[in-house]
This record gives sequence, C-alpha cells and structure tokens, in this order.
Amino acid sequence: MDVVFVINPGSTSTKVGIFSKSGAVKEENIKHDFEDLKRFELVSEQFETRFKPIKEFFEENFDREKHKLVAVIGRGGPLKPLEGGVYRINEKMLEDYKTSKYSNHASNLGSIIAEALAKEYSVPSFIADPVTVDNFWDVSRISGHPDIVRKCRSHALNIKATARRDAEHIGKKLEEVNYVVAHIGGGISICALEGGKIRDVNDGLLGEGPFSPIRAGTIPINGVIDMCFSKKDRKEVEYEFSANSGFQGYLGTADFKEVLKMVDEGDEKADLIYRAFVFQIAKEIGRYAAALKGDYSAILITGGIAHSERFISDLKEYISFLGEIRIYPGEGEMEALAESAFLAVEGKTEIKEYI
Repeated sequence: MDVVFVINPGSTSTKVGIFSKSGAVKEENIKHDFEDLKRFELVSEQFETRFKPIKEFFEENFDREKHKLVAVIGRGGPLKPLEGGVYRINEKMLEDYKTSKYSNHASNLGSIIAEALAKEYSVPSFIADPVTVDNFWDVSRISGHPDIVRKCRSHALNIKATARRDAEHIGKKLEEVNYVVAHIGGGISICALEGGKIRDVNDGLLGEGPFSPIRAGTIPINGVIDMCFSKKDRKEVEYEFSANSGFQGYLGTADFKEVLKMVDEGDEKADLIYRAFVFQIAKEIGRYAAALKGDYSAILITGGIAHSERFISDLKEYISFLGEIRIYPGEGEMEALAESAFLAVEGKTEIKEYI
C-alpha cells in the first residue's frame, strides 16, 4: 500500500501522520517542550528538537511489509507571493525558510523536516498551498495609502481543499466554479475564490477581517495609532493585536466552547462579544459575495468553529439571503496535504518549482 508522510508544525507541537489514499493510517500530535523551543531565536533552529520525535513516530508506525513510502509533504510556511499548487522542496525554498526571510513562523519547519526525512528514504518532498499563495486582482492590493499594500495571506491549504471537495460533490472541477469560502478557527480567512484562485481575502495572520479567538482583525485606525505610541516597542504592539485580542482580550479565554458556556451562564459581556463575533463574520462574508458580483456557486464554511451548530445557526440568520451555504467542519490540513502529495506523485497535478 502506497503511503505519504505528512508534517504540520504548530507553535508548540507538530501534527504528523501516515496516510494512504483512503485516509489516515496513523496520526499523532507530538507536543514539544515549550521552554526548550523558546531558547531559539529562529524557528528553524528548533529542527533537532522536533525532528527526533517525528522520526521516531514514523519508524514506529511505518510497516515496511505493508507500506511503501512514496513522498513526504510538509505544511508550507510564508514565502514570497506565489501561485497555488504543489511545490517541490528545493534549496532556494529551504534557504528562505531557514533564514525566516518572510516570517519567523512555526510552519517554516514543515519543509525543512519533510526534506530531511525524505532524503533518508530517497523519496520526493513537497509543500502545498502555503499561506502566501497569491492570485489577487490588482484592485485587491490597494489599501487606501500608497505606502501600504494589502497582502494575500490566508489559510489557503484548507480553503482550496474545501472548495475542491465541494466542486467534486457537484460534479465539477475546481477551475469551473467560484466560491465565497470562510475558514473560521483560531485564525479567520474569508475569501473570494474564482476558479480555484484566491482573488481577495482578509489578512489571515494579522491586520484585517473579523476578530478571531486571539486576533484583533480590522480595528479603528485612531486606536491603533494611540496604542503604537503608548507601547514600548513593535513586538509589544504586535502581541496585543495578534495574541491578546478577540475573545482572549475581551473575555480572558480563546476557547470557543468556554465562551459559549459563559453565554449560557448569563454572562452579558460574553453574550455581546459572541454576537459581535458572528456579526463581523457575516459582514465579511457579504463583502466577498459582493467582490464576486454574486457570481458564485455557494458559500462554504469550514474550520474548527464550523463544528458549532449554534454558531452556524446564528450566522445563517445574517447570510441565508446570499444563497446556498454548505458546511465543512474542521481544518482538514492533514488530509489536504496528503491529497496534494498523492496528486503530485501520480502525475495528476503540476509539480512547481520555487524560484
């Protein structure tokens, strides 16, 4: 049985899995010592700390008599703006990740670890649809100030996998349909997807869109200016907006289930913030429906928070008039990576080179 090995690093853990074409053979979320990880200035310097337990997991669960490893694929971190798709891991890519040229993000390690393990087993290594996949319309880049250009940064991997899945469901190719896709989880990306290409999206990492469990999203610029002048340095300001905002900032927790529990227990502040959360997401979905001039097959809701029937029900009260709404709960990153790897090794998709 052909299998691929999938590597998806997070800030303090790494999700790994052995996948066949029919699904996961074995998955695990390997937790790392946070105190050990934070010793390193660059994420890439965590390689040895993370690689050892990942390799041990693979060797313990890879059955040489039953399995044939055909590829290793890692989650793609921030790179220069590029087309979506599957990319071969090459030296240029590794150099940009090792030096954190575009961002010092945990996902940089996806390609570094994937390439190292693939080399030991003499199989190809890939990434697919990293967060900086960029097919923006020219008008999408305009911010309102000539020195500030809007960036295309999103949960591209799950967005495109969800859309591909829905297109197959309705008997079409991804390139033949348009969607509004809302990935709603720890981070939020809501986009206009035209023929499989992200034409506009809020910055899913920092700076735009609805507030998330920990991120501020779009906020009044006067408040941003005031905070910049009241804080000591850039990192402090970035922390406030990227890790101490949203539910965390207002309510002291980023746990969505805990927020709903507070609402059910009669906490009026929690109720207001939750309703604002739904309200902001609904408004953002409406923006991207307009961006596509209403020319889309459906609105797709995905991500971890899409598991909440209450949230979906509340959201639909705002957006049902916009057309068909289909729900695909969960982040699906591991499955999407595995699918991309099989498409690549079977010659069913172009393998692109990072230059």
